[in-house]
Amino acid sequence: MAPKMEGINESGDDSSGGNSSSRRPVKNTEEYRRRRERNNQAVKKSRMKTKMKTQQMVDRVTQLRNENEELEENIKILTKELGILKDLFVAHAGNAHGVQLNDAELARMLEETPEEMDEGVSLLMSLSKGPPL
Repeated sequence: MAPKMEGINESGDDSSGGNSSSRRPVKNTEEYRRRRERNNQAVKKSRMKTKMKTQQMVDRVTQLRNENEELEENIKILTKELGILKDLFVAHAGNAHGVQLNDAELARMLEETPEEMDEGVSLLMSLSKGPPL
């Protein structure tokens, strides 16, 4: 007589009281084919979901790159505009009001905080009025 293994009856079934979902069905049975089909569907769904997330991420990267290029182009345009406005300011301040600013003074003024700029504007206004009489 063959030795008995605990929890398994003579037909090879697990009789330890486990539920049927933890058992593997015997191949080539209806239950096996049904479980394989469900598993195949779950795998397809999971792969499709992963593919969609990857495509969304690629689309987002493309969108952000395009947006970044636009912003860099705006920076170039605004930098040119700032240069033109600086030149106009220096020309106007120098010619119209008799104020002579050199590059160092202009650079210092442009690096100032808003509070310091207010003081600089007041100073320019007083200089443009000429020396006190």
